[in-house]
Amino acid sequence: MSDEITADQLRQELKDVEAEIAELRRVGGDAQARRGQDTDTSEGYIEPEEIATTLTGIAENDAIIDTLEQRRERIQEKIKNLG
Repeated sequence: MSDEITADQLRQELKDVEAEIAELRRVGGDAQARRGQDTDTSEGYIEPEEIATTLTGIAENDAIIDTLEQRRERIQEKIKNLG
């Protein structure tokens, strides 16, 4: 059995990465949309810690997306080199 990755395997990996990027963008968009919204129990004030946590989560999400985009580019290059 060979350790070589086939074009079909790379295409599936690419599809998986693109799905993960799309999901992270959706989650990130939801978090951005919720920023500044009051909760049912709030009185218009959001704790600074809650704001910091939300912003940190958004930044971490963006960093993961950047990493996945780089991975997607590497996979696309491998597919190009195979075909």
